[in-house]
Amino acid sequence: MKKALPILLLPLLLLAAAPVLAQQQAQYSQYMNNNYILNPGATGVEDYIDVKFSYRTQWAGLEGAPKTYYASISSSLGKWRTTSKRTIRDRRRPFHALGALVYNDVTGPTSRKGAYVSYAYNMVLAPDLRASLGVSAGMQQFAVDGQQLQFFDPTTVAASDASRVFDASVGLWVYSSKFYAGVSGAQLLANKLDFSYGPNSLNAGAGNSLKRHYFATAGVRLPLSDDWSLVPSVLVKAVNPAPLSLDLNAKLKYQDLLWAGVSWRAFDSFVGMVGLSYEQLTLGYSYDVGLSELAGYHGGSHEVLLGLRLKKKTQVVCTNRFW
Repeated sequence: MKKALPILLLPLLLLAAAPVLAQQQAQYSQYMNNNYILNPGATGVEDYIDVKFSYRTQWAGLEGAPKTYYASISSSLGKWRTTSKRTIRDRRRPFHALGALVYNDVTGPTSRKGAYVSYAYNMVLAPDLRASLGVSAGMQQFAVDGQQLQFFDPTTVAASDASRVFDASVGLWVYSSKFYAGVSGAQLLANKLDFSYGPNSLNAGAGNSLKRHYFATAGVRLPLSDDWSLVPSVLVKAVNPAPLSLDLNAKLKYQDLLWAGVSWRAFDSFVGMVGLSYEQLTLGYSYDVGLSELAGYHGGSHEVLLGLRLKKKTQVVCTNRFW
């Protein structure tokens, strides 16, 4: 068993080192259709109960490739801002918003689960300009399924283990009917991940922690005609010591019914996206074509996003200019 111990520890040590070498958070291609998942400041900025479900399978055909699921909900509190009885005072009044997010991100024998609640305070800066400051708090669980680990020696058996930590994020969101911009920080508590495995509960993963992630994004709506509009946007992601990541996006919208878009993730992938909205239902699909050296070993990445725009009472759902 002592000879097998280094073999057992090797993949777990690589797991413990992974947060240092790469981004810890899951990759998404349709985040511009749900900025809430990256910035708690975007909680409840739409004038409806915003419900989203997403499934993403990355690097299709590659064994153990990442698969990510999430569900989110957010809403402003109090009166709806689109009500016909809204007064000038109501338009200028700040409001509170609440949201929640749960996700499961699985890569081979490792998995990451999380559950968060968020709160945002939304205030008026100008007649068509608002700012929202949000915070989210919750818990993450990192786990290793020892049954899925394979070794050269088939008699070697690995134990399963998990580490649970509290987590928090903050974000600022500034928006109008013509543009949006936001900055946020995730995993700000940088809590340590402790894994105990092997004989005598050897804690080889001690000292590794969640890495702070920072996001900056902005988008603008450019009307092309009464029915058509173009929405270019950008996202910058930073996590030390990984290199800065840049996404450039563009969406072409027809009314509030159909849209198509493209995205370029610097030196990593090219993304094509399509979607539709019908009454309170929205649906989006994206396909990533890899540009890195790994591209020859997989069939790209698929992501599906289902959205529900709900009202507390039966009335017309307001148009989301940035969907």
